[in-house]
Amino acid sequence: MCGILGGNNFNDIQEVKNGLASIMHRGTDGNVIFHFEKNDFYMSHNRLSIQDLSESANQPLISENEKFVLAFNGEMWKPFFRKFNNKLRKKYNFKTERSDSELLLYYLIDNRDNILEAMKKLDGMFCFAFYDVERNQLTLGRDFIGRLPLYYAFENEKIVFSSEVKGLQSANKELKFFNVDRNRKAPKGEEEKIKVVEPGTIVTVSENLIGVTNCEIKRWNDFKPEFNPENPTLYTRSETDLKLFEKEDKGIDYYASEFRKRLEQAVDDELISDTPICTILSGGIDSTIITYLLKKKNPNIEAFVVNVTSNRKQTLKDDLYYAKIASKELGVRLHEVNVSKEDIQNNLKESIWASETHKWTQVSPAVAQLFLSWEIRDKGYKVVFGGEGADEIFASYGDVKRFCWPDPLAWHQKRVNLINNLHKNNLIRTNKAMMYGGKVELRTPFLNKEVIDFGLRIPTRYRDEADGKGNIMKYVLRKAFEGEISDELLWRPKKTFQQGCHTDYLKKEQDTIDQYFNELFVENKVPTEYLNRSLGHVSARIKVTELA
Repeated sequence: MCGILGGNNFNDIQEVKNGLASIMHRGTDGNVIFHFEKNDFYMSHNRLSIQDLSESANQPLISENEKFVLAFNGEMWKPFFRKFNNKLRKKYNFKTERSDSELLLYYLIDNRDNILEAMKKLDGMFCFAFYDVERNQLTLGRDFIGRLPLYYAFENEKIVFSSEVKGLQSANKELKFFNVDRNRKAPKGEEEKIKVVEPGTIVTVSENLIGVTNCEIKRWNDFKPEFNPENPTLYTRSETDLKLFEKEDKGIDYYASEFRKRLEQAVDDELISDTPICTILSGGIDSTIITYLLKKKNPNIEAFVVNVTSNRKQTLKDDLYYAKIASKELGVRLHEVNVSKEDIQNNLKESIWASETHKWTQVSPAVAQLFLSWEIRDKGYKVVFGGEGADEIFASYGDVKRFCWPDPLAWHQKRVNLINNLHKNNLIRTNKAMMYGGKVELRTPFLNKEVIDFGLRIPTRYRDEADGKGNIMKYVLRKAFEGEISDELLWRPKKTFQQGCHTDYLKKEQDTIDQYFNELFVENKVPTEYLNRSLGHVSARIKVTELA
C-alpha cells in the first residue's frame, strides 16, 4: 500500500513536494519524485514496502529504456504471479527479484496498445498511474471494485492525480472538495472539480490528432450491464430476469461448500507478503471466519480489537466481549485497543481529515480505526486482514432487512448495488483511516473477484433459513462453517461497527462533523499539525530525479 501523486498542472516542484508530503502517511519507506523535463510532467510515490523490501523496488518504476513509468498503489495477488511472472521475465530485463509493481509495469508495457482489455486479467487490489513518456500519455487505472482510492482533476487540458484528496489540495490551494452525493450538492456557482477514478475504469489523458489534450474514461468492468438471458449477468431488472438468473438451484450444501472454497482460496492468495501479517477480530462472524482461516495458514497469527470505554459498567455483549471468546476459542493472541470518549472527541476533526468524508456513519468508525491502526503499527505490523465485504455480498444490513427482505428481486438488486457502491463509503474510509493512523494496509478476502461473483449468484431463497421469512442473515456463510466455529460466535446477531465498539453516539455530532469538513476541504483551513506530522517527512527526505 502506497501513495501516488503526479501530473502536469503544477506551478513548481514545491507544489509537488507539498502534495506528496500531505499523503506521506501512506508510506515512508521511499519517497521519490520524477520530473520529465521535456513534457514538464511529474510522477511521484510514497512507498510502504510489503513485497520485495529492497530499494531497487522503490517507485516510481521506470522501464530499462526509460520510455515507460509506473506509480503503483496496492498489491498483486499470487495468481497474477503464476500467470505472468515467468513469461515476462523471459521477455524483459527486470531489476527486482519479487516486485509485483515491476511485474505490473512490464505487463502494461506488453499490453500498452490494449490496456482496457488487459485490465480484465489483473488479479489484485490496486490503483496506478502508467505514463508513456514518448507519447506523453497517462493512464490511470483502478481495480474492479475500488478497494483503494484515486482522484484527479482535469482542467485546461492539464491533469493532476493523487491517492487522496488532500494531496491535490495541498498542491493546489484553489481546489475545493465538496464530496457531492445524492444528498449533498456543491454550492451555487461552484462545481466539483475533483473527480474519482471509478472502479473498473481507466482514465486516459493524451493528445488527439489536432494537438488537443483529451481526458477519456473507459469502463472494463460493470456490475450492472443490460441483462443477458443467454449468459445471465449479475443485475436483474425484472421478475422475469430473476427467474432466468436463478433457473438452476443446486441446494444449500453446494452453495455453502463452494463459497467457502473460494473464500479459503482468496485468503491464501492474499497472504503474499515479505512482512508480518495480523488480523482484526471484532468477534463478528465475518472477522471470526477470516481469523479462523488465517490461523490454519499461520498458527502464530495475532489479532486486534478496538473498544470505546465509558465510566459506567458495561453490560452489553459488544465486540470486545465476543472478540475475547473468539480469541480463546481459536487460540489467537488478542490485543485490546481501549479508547476513551475523550480520546474520540479530541481526534474527531483529524479523523475527518484522515477519512475525507462528512458522513457520521463513516467518521464514527474512522476515528476508532485511527487508534486501532496506531496500535497495529506499534506492534510492528504493516498488513492486517479484515472481514469487510461479507455484509454487501449477503445484503445483511438492518435497512435491507426492513425494506427489501420479503421481496427476492428487491433483495438481489440491493446486494448488487451494495457491492457496486462499496467504493463510495466503507472501503475507502477504512483504507484512508488505517493508512493515516498507522501506515497499515488492509486486506479483505471477501472482496476477491471469484468470491463476489459466486456470492452474488447464490439463489435468493438462501438469504436466510426460511426463504425470506427467517431471521438469520448471511445464512449460507454461517452454514459453511457450522460445526467448526461455536454457535455463540457463528450465530451472533448482526451489529454495526459503530454499535460494536460504541461510537454510534457520534450520530448526534453530524452538525459538528459538517462544520469540520467544510473548514478542512472547502475553506482549506487545515491545522499545521495535520500537515507536519511526525513521520519524518521533511523536504530532505523526498528524492527528486530530473529526467529528459
